[in-house]
Amino acid sequence: MVTFHPSYGYEDFVEGFKPDLSATGPGLTLALTDGVFHNLCSRAAAHPDQTFLLVVDEINRGDLPRIFGELITLLELDKRNLPVVLPVSKRRFSVPLNVRVIGTMNTADRSISHLDAAVRRRFAFLPVGPDPDAVSGTVGPLDLAAFFESLNTRITRHLDADHQIGHAYLLREGEPIATEEDLAAAFHHEVIPLLEDYCLGRAELLHRILGGLVDAETGRPLLMPPQDLADALATEFTSGVPGPDA
Repeated sequence: MVTFHPSYGYEDFVEGFKPDLSATGPGLTLALTDGVFHNLCSRAAAHPDQTFLLVVDEINRGDLPRIFGELITLLELDKRNLPVVLPVSKRRFSVPLNVRVIGTMNTADRSISHLDAAVRRRFAFLPVGPDPDAVSGTVGPLDLAAFFESLNTRITRHLDADHQIGHAYLLREGEPIATEEDLAAAFHHEVIPLLEDYCLGRAELLHRILGGLVDAETGRPLLMPPQDLADALATEFTSGVPGPDA
């Protein structure tokens, strides 16, 4: 598993000359170093009966043409095992059939529009939406799954489906939030800041999403004790009363 970012390059992914930290002589010594994808393909070629998986988190944050280089061609299934000569080392290299690449990205991230067209053509796209079943549980009177679905319904109505919050916000160590304190921490310190960022400069939009949880005078979300929050969320999102501008 790797994470792409603006500084991640071909020398990290495929091969390149990097400082040799084991060198003891004076000055800087460079050594040819295989990148993570080169190492993965070498292992896959040695074990053709196994499937090797590379997960690239935040794939759209990297400079993809620079990272993949000539290997963008070899990602296509009909180009697997096709050898090319790497420009740095002059070695022959191919991508085995048993290598799979999964890239993940946040659809609310505007940088998705910068995903290189050549890269897009080589991937199948699978939307992974919020999963209410993952947060099935209760905190006091609040049904977490019902609250989660209702909140995302409002976000979809007033923003769009790409800005829905994920179920991870309501999980702790892989399990649904179970205490009022954890609920308050997640809502006030994670969900609210995210929604405020989405609604920056548009107080009325934030009010449409959060309803009575927004102060009518200041336009800011109300800060309330943990023991009162579960009741307020249940009343606003799961009581059957339509929200603002429903």
